[in-house]
Amino acid sequence: MAHLREMGGFAVYPLRGPRLTLGRAPDCDIVLTSRKVSAHHALFLQTRDGWFVEDLGSSNGTFVNGQRISERVLLRPGDRLEFFGLTLEFHPDDAPANSKAVFTLLDSKDSAGASVVSALHVDDTLRINVAPEAKLRAILEFSRNLGQALDLTEVLPRILNSLFVIFPQADRGFIVLRDPITGRLLPKAVKHRQGDPKSTPAISRTIIDHALQSGQAVLSADAGHDARFDASQSIRQHQIRSIMCVPLLDRDNQPVGVIQLDTQSLKIPFNEDDLDVLVVAAIQASRAVELARLHQERRDLEAATEIQKSFLPSERPQIPGLRFADYYASAQQIGGDYFDYIPLPGHRLAVAVGDVAGKGVPAALLMARLSAEVRYTLASEPRLAEAASRLNRALKRACGEDRFVTLLVVVLDLHDFSFTLVNAGHLPLLKRTTDGRIETLGEGTGGIPLGVLDRPYPESAGHLNPGEVLILTTDGVIDVRGPEEQTYGFDRLKITCATVPADAQAAVEAILRDINAFCDHRAHPDDLTLVCVSRH
Repeated sequence: MAHLREMGGFAVYPLRGPRLTLGRAPDCDIVLTSRKVSAHHALFLQTRDGWFVEDLGSSNGTFVNGQRISERVLLRPGDRLEFFGLTLEFHPDDAPANSKAVFTLLDSKDSAGASVVSALHVDDTLRINVAPEAKLRAILEFSRNLGQALDLTEVLPRILNSLFVIFPQADRGFIVLRDPITGRLLPKAVKHRQGDPKSTPAISRTIIDHALQSGQAVLSADAGHDARFDASQSIRQHQIRSIMCVPLLDRDNQPVGVIQLDTQSLKIPFNEDDLDVLVVAAIQASRAVELARLHQERRDLEAATEIQKSFLPSERPQIPGLRFADYYASAQQIGGDYFDYIPLPGHRLAVAVGDVAGKGVPAALLMARLSAEVRYTLASEPRLAEAASRLNRALKRACGEDRFVTLLVVVLDLHDFSFTLVNAGHLPLLKRTTDGRIETLGEGTGGIPLGVLDRPYPESAGHLNPGEVLILTTDGVIDVRGPEEQTYGFDRLKITCATVPADAQAAVEAILRDINAFCDHRAHPDDLTLVCVSRH
């Protein structure tokens, strides 16, 4: 009976005609689990002329002998069919009962020293035909040795130590990881059973590249005569006889590095069963590497959070007759909201609140730039409108085409408590008067956000009388959502502000109580900043 045999694996798919479908859907005759395979990917059809294959309009295509097919193709003995992650070889009749799996040859030499290289697909659903006790030993050894290690510099040596226990014939081993930023392959851990532990192991980029690009585990049974190895690495000088190279895959089955083991043993070279066990071990190792990287990213994020907090005020101004209060919360661990109290020449004080478009690390970096630029510009330019224009020009290049900054700046004269303000695309300044009215200041005169266009920014003026409160917020306040996904809104904010006490701290607390009651204490979808200034 005609059949398809997995290249580098053990699976055999009989072609029980005359018509079969291959794909990911359960109703297919040949079901593949890869997410890159379409639900109904290809059709196999038997006629008097033989077996044909036809692509069924799949997303990633069907390839025969490396060529993507666009019409029905007659299959010849030994034709290779590729389905993104799986390569099958066509056989028109049964193979001998004792035949072994067909393996991919990386070297086509016909000399007596030709290498024999096996390739095996690596993923979490791999069915490996190896002794259960060998699998269990590999998994238990990794679980025991890795323990609770979370630091990558500790995890990687433990992985190699475990592999040297599992494979007593291994003489050298190393782990190469792809840098997540630059994409470069970097050696991260090396182990030698004997000799100088710091010496560089022999490495074949051809083997590593093949493992990374194909997602396959590779076995070379005769590395010393394999022309694919880089001669500069002196494989023959190290007397390496056999090599196994297995890709490390992330959760999305994308290769992030490789594990390679080699041996000098003539009596105990690596074989297909060893490769199977190393694949099982590599799955465990991949998860350990991913966990360690996530832990490092979390530590980096915590460090970034502390750095960002250093750009925010560590204490509130102590000015006779005035009281200041504020609240800051980022939707993610780091955010793009900004506020500051900035002493200025001439016995003046600036209160600034800003919002960088976006969230996370990019917004936080731009927020840090904003903090420095605001302080420098306000200190060096006494006219607030001109300071805003200069600030806009400074941030335009930093923002690029996809980001902008909204900013509200109030400059208080501490002699008579008059103030000027500039609004660059931000929410208006609210003032609660002594009789409970809410004045919206600067509304309709605000300029466009910073970093967009070169436009002038008009000033507005006002006065803070005894018993009055100034309220500055970001749009994270009005974007808070209730249980039915309704937004808090600017109108409700004004109603709430009309009822707050004539004290900055009490006003902040009252507004937050109403926000939390509105959203039923659910997480806020956006960064939230609130600043109040009251005059006694």
